[in-house]
Amino acid sequence: MRPCFRLSATSLAAIPVASMLITGSVQAQDDGFREIRVAPGTAVAANFMDVLMPFLQGHPESDEGNAALDLKVRKADSGYSVDIVMTGYLDDSLSGEHYRGTVVHTATGEWELLEMKVKPLCARGVNVGGTCTASAAPPAMFRSSEAADGRLMCVSIAQDDVLNVRQGPGTRHAVTGALAAGTCNVELSESCEGSWCEIRSGAVSGWVNTRYLEPAN
Repeated sequence: MRPCFRLSATSLAAIPVASMLITGSVQAQDDGFREIRVAPGTAVAANFMDVLMPFLQGHPESDEGNAALDLKVRKADSGYSVDIVMTGYLDDSLSGEHYRGTVVHTATGEWELLEMKVKPLCARGVNVGGTCTASAAPPAMFRSSEAADGRLMCVSIAQDDVLNVRQGPGTRHAVTGALAAGTCNVELSESCEGSWCEIRSGAVSGWVNTRYLEPAN
């Protein structure tokens, strides 16, 4: 059985790399992962964990629930393969996220994050192409780089479910309303943070998780 580290984000920076290494083959299967663009030369730090901290900060969201963080570091041909699995999200759609990346030790003695991918762990719906969705294919807004401002969207969730509308981007914000499955007069704005965007649908307005929206036509 492989060892599994269950750590708080605040304690990670003090752990030497050698103590996190796990022997064994690196799992190369990347089904369900989406690439996070890492600009060359920007994700560099003197400490190994510092290049990973942007992905670890903010977890857990609160003391509620059963949040956990599992970290695995393996020696690979190109450096170190890193797997970060965070669970216990206070989210309508996500139970957690799985990050997978590569960190190398540079010639200057620093650490650099070369690549990073993320796979959502869906609390409802299924992971299709790196997106939690109730549809058979990822919503078009995640397959196109075109601006979505003003586009009419439909709520794509189970018929017996509702999509919560919140005061701000994230489940830490209060629910101000709800949209029924199949609602198709959802106007999407360009004000977004991550997968959360501001919307308006009739008298209802606020922020929703756009993983559960798809184009109306």
